[in-house]
Amino acid sequence: MDHGLFSAPFAFLPAEVRGEYESVMPMRFQEIWDLADATADPELTAWVVNPGQRFVVDADVLALYPALRVLVTPSTGLNHISLPACARRRLPVLSLLDDREGLEEIAASAEFTFLLLLNALRRLDVAAREVSDRRWRHREDRLRGLELSGKLVGLVGLGRIGRRLARYCAAFGARVVYHDPYVTGAALSARPLEALFAECDVVCVCCALTADTVGLIGESVLTRLRPGACLINTARGEIVDEKALLAVLAARPDLRVALDVLPGEVTDTHLASPLLALHDEGRIVVTPHIAGATVESQTRAARIALGLLRRHVMACRS
Repeated sequence: MDHGLFSAPFAFLPAEVRGEYESVMPMRFQEIWDLADATADPELTAWVVNPGQRFVVDADVLALYPALRVLVTPSTGLNHISLPACARRRLPVLSLLDDREGLEEIAASAEFTFLLLLNALRRLDVAAREVSDRRWRHREDRLRGLELSGKLVGLVGLGRIGRRLARYCAAFGARVVYHDPYVTGAALSARPLEALFAECDVVCVCCALTADTVGLIGESVLTRLRPGACLINTARGEIVDEKALLAVLAARPDLRVALDVLPGEVTDTHLASPLLALHDEGRIVVTPHIAGATVESQTRAARIALGLLRRHVMACRS
């Protein structure tokens, strides 16, 4: 019998959301993080895939589900799914990008990016460690931060997250510019990528991971960062050239870097990143890809995925 699998986090979802999934088709709820948890199912026809899983849905994984007719992911990123493998199977892949209107209501990633931005300036993480070590303004020079007001913030990407960040920064008295070759006519000033890195006090990477953006942030732009500049990446780890970033950080102890993403997350190699040693030393801040992890945003994402699944099933039945 046709049935579906919802493998993303779900414990926080309201009971009615699960019930709505069940109204579309019988649905098994099982969080899947590792490939070993993906067991063969010859009758599975729909899969709502966990975007945080530590493996890629490739041809070998798809072979476990020969009856699969649709993949849905409650995320905008698709690097956890092999699109060529799905294309060979003629398997539709639906994501939050297929419901732009619903996607605009999700604020979690922009809010978390702004949190990392403020922390990079004020270093709340350093202050918290000082108290844990039972120091109280004993090393105030380490605790003295910078204000966002009056700073120039550069956004690499002016999509949903970038537009929200622009509003947040403006509300704090910052000026905002952007680099996005796909956006024209925006009220903000556009900059070439090199100029944006050279001019801005804060740079936030919030663009999509595509063939064009892999390694986009490399040595040629990283070396242009202003003295004491902040670099925030909550997009995907592969957008920033890791070797180039390590080299620049080795030469530039003045830079403030905050990363919510690392290269290799979907292949489960990210925990070997040398960037984590810099985090342990307190040189940079790394968080475990939780920008979108709020009850509200993941519930909205699950509802959007539900709508996409329902639309697909109804189209197949008509």
